[in-house]
Amino acid sequence: MTEMKLLVVGANGGLGRQVVTHSLERGHQVTALVRRGAGQAETSGPRIVEGAVGDDLAAVRRAVDGQDAIVSALGNPLWLKARTGSAVMARATANLVAAMHLHRVRRIAMPLAWGSGASRQHTAWPLKALTRLLIRRDYQDFDTAEAILAASGLDFTIAYFGSLTDRPASPAWSARPDITTPSPLAISRADLAQCLLDAVESASPAADRLSVSGAPKG
Repeated sequence: MTEMKLLVVGANGGLGRQVVTHSLERGHQVTALVRRGAGQAETSGPRIVEGAVGDDLAAVRRAVDGQDAIVSALGNPLWLKARTGSAVMARATANLVAAMHLHRVRRIAMPLAWGSGASRQHTAWPLKALTRLLIRRDYQDFDTAEAILAASGLDFTIAYFGSLTDRPASPAWSARPDITTPSPLAISRADLAQCLLDAVESASPAADRLSVSGAPKG
């Protein structure tokens, strides 16, 4: 495996911490773009750049400069789960794309919730109804983020996942280069992190969109 200069966006979140940990284990030079650097103090190794990826384009440009690839670990604080934060995925993706073009960085991987973007047409009607009613704001934001990335001309991988858990890493997760319902839907953050890293490390990605399934229980 070739050592990479890798930017991890949203590195203070649960998924982002897993991406940082596994990136360092794989020998990459990691830059972590975070709102506040204090949350990364316990993790040795990454260079920290502070800034809100959706609002601070200057910070995003600083973080992207000199990188080989980017892994976004961002997600919206879903209204359905009584979170009150703003939708950030579209704004963040637009800023990342702009900074990548500026600094000629080509490779990015990003997770999106199953039922958003191109995966919607393959989604069962109960989830379609849910995403159009109770969590419409968030899924519209996911859709816009995907559209920005798809029109960017960059080498991207979108990994569709069902739900995230804190189970340990497992070799039994899988990723398919077609859009089909993940089974099992639940995947650990550690396994999704490895999927995203595999995507940016690959010289010839299997697909620009993946359906990611978690490890079977038992």
